[in-house]
Amino acid sequence: MSLIEGAAVAANGGGHCATPAATANPYNPLAWFVGEPEIGEGTWIGPFCLVDASGGLTIGRGCDISAGVHLYTHSSAKRCVSARTVPIERAPVSVGDYTFIGANAVVLMGVTIGAHCVVGAGAVVTTDIPDCSVAVGVPARVVGRVDPATGDITYQA
Repeated sequence: MSLIEGAAVAANGGGHCATPAATANPYNPLAWFVGEPEIGEGTWIGPFCLVDASGGLTIGRGCDISAGVHLYTHSSAKRCVSARTVPIERAPVSVGDYTFIGANAVVLMGVTIGAHCVVGAGAVVTTDIPDCSVAVGVPARVVGRVDPATGDITYQA
């Protein structure tokens, strides 16, 4: 029995339980997928990622989505604070080709991250990131540029 299957059985009080459907994906058996994202050829998705495509998610070609990244296309915050009178909000997320998202970064709904970008580990992306940008921090801010021909990064003064 795999670790995931064991956790599912334990969560079910020790009874029989199938592996959750959300873990069945062709990218990483330890990543959790919700919905049906569009993912480009050659993209790698690390373990312990949450890939929420319930509001629409496109990830380009040749991307690396590092361990623990959360990509959200929904928010239940307004629903919660309105005593459930407001529906869950959904907005698509787009990640451009050849973009690297560092470990444990969080991308919130409605965000577009351009092509050839680097998003630093632990960043929380709340606004769009232009092509060839380096973005870090909470909230994420553009702090540099990527040369897509060499991969070299130039930081802003």
